[in-house]
Amino acid sequence: MPEDTYEVLTEIKYRPAIREQTEEEARRGLLEGEEFMVLEIQAVGMVEVFEGKDSLTIDYLAACNEKALTSPWMKERMSLLSDICEGTVMVLGHHVRTRLFRQLQKREDQELCLYRLSVWCSMGDDGSPRWSIRDQIDPVFEQEDRLVGKRAKEARRLAGKMMGEKAG
Repeated sequence: MPEDTYEVLTEIKYRPAIREQTEEEARRGLLEGEEFMVLEIQAVGMVEVFEGKDSLTIDYLAACNEKALTSPWMKERMSLLSDICEGTVMVLGHHVRTRLFRQLQKREDQELCLYRLSVWCSMGDDGSPRWSIRDQIDPVFEQEDRLVGKRAKEARRLAGKMMGEKAG
């Protein structure tokens, strides 16, 4: 796997539903039937200056348990899920990019979490991990791109297929 291409952010603006907990708390929760978010990829659109002009930039942020950051399995999932988001939901035509850019320019902070794709884990009856894929599309994104829901469906399908492997 190539050198890590991510930086660890200490401040998270778009808070995911991940809870920091001990291994014992997680194990007990799984045995009691709880479901836990393992990883969330956030596609954040922002207005940035590029070559002297404002432009729309999309950053992919991953949120996971801090202890899992060093796991090769987690690093690979972060990369694969980011690629899935980039290759499906975030494939934007010129008109959609322009409309999103204008919407973001109107915002005070000039950024917005456009899309979230998350992986949740629970324990199956046989003790094996059971994966669930969820996503969330920001209403502004849905308003400006009527086809984003269709692409999100494909992203969920691909993520589910990717997570069909055994947990690492």
